[in-house]
Amino acid sequence: MKRSLRHLQTTDGDQLEELPVVSLRANPVLLVLEMMKIPCVTRKYRLIILVVLHGMVLYGQDGPSAWGSVFVNGPYKKGWGLHLDAQLRSGADMNQLKTWLIRPGLQYQLNKRNILTLGYAYVHGIAKTTGVSAYTPEHRIWQQWLYLQPIRLFTLQHRFRLEERFIGPTRFTEGVAIPSISIYSTRFRYFNRLILPWSTKRPFERGLFGALQNEVFLHATGREKLNGKWFDQNRFYLALGYRPAPVWDLEIGYMRRDVQTTSSLIGQHTWQLAVYLRPE
Repeated sequence: MKRSLRHLQTTDGDQLEELPVVSLRANPVLLVLEMMKIPCVTRKYRLIILVVLHGMVLYGQDGPSAWGSVFVNGPYKKGWGLHLDAQLRSGADMNQLKTWLIRPGLQYQLNKRNILTLGYAYVHGIAKTTGVSAYTPEHRIWQQWLYLQPIRLFTLQHRFRLEERFIGPTRFTEGVAIPSISIYSTRFRYFNRLILPWSTKRPFERGLFGALQNEVFLHATGREKLNGKWFDQNRFYLALGYRPAPVWDLEIGYMRRDVQTTSSLIGQHTWQLAVYLRPE
């Protein structure tokens, strides 16, 4: 019997189907507990670790997914610079790859607080169920304004992004199902991020830090072909990171995702390992 795979995907290429429980070789909860035993992890950092662990325990009972991300900004010459981010995303219980994406862009730095970006993205969503394997290609053009707001010793990032999305029909590599149609839509995203260094020295160039961020996604056009609603999803994120040098950061964190489908709001739970590069 033929069936559709479109309902298995969110509007961002990820999968929502239930998967069998798979034993993990690495338990992220145990990893966090081991981190708390490290002498250099002070009481303040243990608080952040406990908050992340609390999110994992409270929201991650169905099995978390994992994201690996790399973000590159710069170098800048006469105001112009490059942006690139790439991600690999697993499904529930981290047992298989579900999405990969690459997102290059060209940036222009108006001043120290304002950066404009024009870019392209390709998102490859993978769907697998009993007897059926498929993928959905998506191309995006995106425009972005990044504003850096100083708040005492910290800087709050505000990112406003508009995406023109060209979602292709699902292509089947195994099995037979009902073919989907191509979709065009536009989406607005608002993102903010705050880095909290434990060092009071400014500028912050080395050391441990906490990160707090949130991003909301709203459909502008084409929602009737997706979930039928203005609201798409929200991503709340807490992380612990380390800056070995001024030009790069490494962080691990927990993300709570609330994704709106046609019928309900679904919570998703994700661990992310991210690298941030700022070449000079």
